[in-house]
Amino acid sequence: MTRDLLALALANACVLAAGHGVLRLMGLRPALGDLPWSVGVGYIAGAAAVGVLGSALLTAGLALTGWQIVLLCAALTAAGFARRGELRQPTRVKARGWIRLLPLASAAALAVLAVDLAVQPIWADDAWAIWAIKAASIVELGGLDPAFLSSASVFSADYPLVVPVLELLALRFYGLPNELVPLQLGLVFLAFPAALVALLRDRVRPLLLWSVVLAVALAPSLQIQAASAVADVTLAVFFALAGAAGWRWMERGEDELLWLTALFAAAAVGTKVEGTLFACLLVVALAAAARVRRRLLALAGAAALVAASALPWELWSRRHGLGNALSEAGGAGSADLLGSLDRIPRAALALTRELADPSAWLALVALSVAAIALAFLRERRAAALFTLFVAGTSLAGLLVVYWTTPLDFDYHVATSVRRVITAPILFAAAMTPLLLTRDQQSR
Repeated sequence: MTRDLLALALANACVLAAGHGVLRLMGLRPALGDLPWSVGVGYIAGAAAVGVLGSALLTAGLALTGWQIVLLCAALTAAGFARRGELRQPTRVKARGWIRLLPLASAAALAVLAVDLAVQPIWADDAWAIWAIKAASIVELGGLDPAFLSSASVFSADYPLVVPVLELLALRFYGLPNELVPLQLGLVFLAFPAALVALLRDRVRPLLLWSVVLAVALAPSLQIQAASAVADVTLAVFFALAGAAGWRWMERGEDELLWLTALFAAAAVGTKVEGTLFACLLVVALAAAARVRRRLLALAGAAALVAASALPWELWSRRHGLGNALSEAGGAGSADLLGSLDRIPRAALALTRELADPSAWLALVALSVAAIALAFLRERRAAALFTLFVAGTSLAGLLVVYWTTPLDFDYHVATSVRRVITAPILFAAAMTPLLLTRDQQSR
């Protein structure tokens, strides 16, 4: 077990180094001792870049062997450290006094989850049938095999490849079978609290920021989903960080944060099909808030990069006839849709019940709702409208999916509602510290 964990640590050290290279390419140079930036943002940026580029390499015919993954990470690292010009050093703000107990409590909760992830195999049906089976088939068959992906063994074969690529890190460096896949996939969530702190700490009081982070770390639904090795928490992490970084770009006008937004949005698109919907809504919200011509042009360029990142898998899956889950879900005739209008209030009730369930989210959803309301009262209307629009339209988009689903409606809702609302909830949670902050600098 120790040797296996060391192999996994080596693989993820490569991802972390790649993340530092990506940050330097964007113009950021976090200090190595600055753990929220160097480990939190650095690791998730590396996972996003390796996931997106690895997906493209798979569609080009590569098998992403261990050496190919190492070379990809090395290329990203080298590209970043070869960048010339001035790099911005992120601001460092530390928690002091008794407030330091909050990061310690968050770290303790995440450490317990990490141990749990390390000792259990894949147990959720979807985790294997949609995600891990693709990663395992790439190892066994030497790359993407359209005949296998089109077989009855693979459910939702058209789902994108970022999660299988990340799971390949465990399979290539540890091997089959796949006991360490949950830990490998869970590392993205384990790094999320530090990444959120890094993005917001120069803007938000430490007490407020770490309180929200602790609520995220303790949320039962997030921990259970992370342990189940499904893709919804991974999608939620990428989407939430894209939203937080995007809003910080709106406030500060620093292009580094826009490119970071684009990277996380591209990873969200490459994680699940609904990631495309969430990313589009985020771009629309940022465009509505930007207004300035220069920012709109920069945002358009970033959006174009996100769209381009999705093309390799989209073209490959269409060429091999894997279909598209969203188009199939909307394939019913207008008469059928009109006859199914009763699904909308039923799905809305199911979504509301899950959002209001404290056994799933503890105080996380309540904090977000209160933060939006207080933001309107405290002259933070722009941030409140941004959060409300992105989260609200994301949930509305899920209602449309349920309305048009070709699956059995009751089964679809019962088995997916708690998972699919994770991304809008985590996005709203990431925005909560900003919504509750009026001053331009933390104190």
